[in-house]
Amino acid sequence: MSIAERVLVSPVMSGSDAVDATSVVWPYTDTGIITRAYIMPRVGVSADNTNNITITATQNSQNIFSKQTNVAGGALTADTAEEQTILAALDGEELEVEKGESVTFAVAKSGTGPAYELHVVLVYRLAN
Repeated sequence: MSIAERVLVSPVMSGSDAVDATSVVWPYTDTGIITRAYIMPRVGVSADNTNNITITATQNSQNIFSKQTNVAGGALTADTAEEQTILAALDGEELEVEKGESVTFAVAKSGTGPAYELHVVLVYRLAN
């Protein structure tokens, strides 16, 4: 990580047949521009079309990414960082976060929902 980058890390979100959500405030004085996003699972989550979870990160009312552990979206492997694709529809100010603004992390379930324990890491570069 260069000196011109900062990270936001969600608290650990966990559950079994449960949902979870939390917000983190951007504490830096400089504006951040999202460049990368990772899901960091502590336990594995199998891919399943009926019982799965969807992990999202949102800033400025815009989804940064969404990952569903169905067969198409794939499983999560324990202790393995999985880089997420920043949604292509985001551009300009939608990618930016300023001091005091919050980023929301959420886990929703489908069916009975599998057990999960994870956190999300967002990497920002500082605006000039």
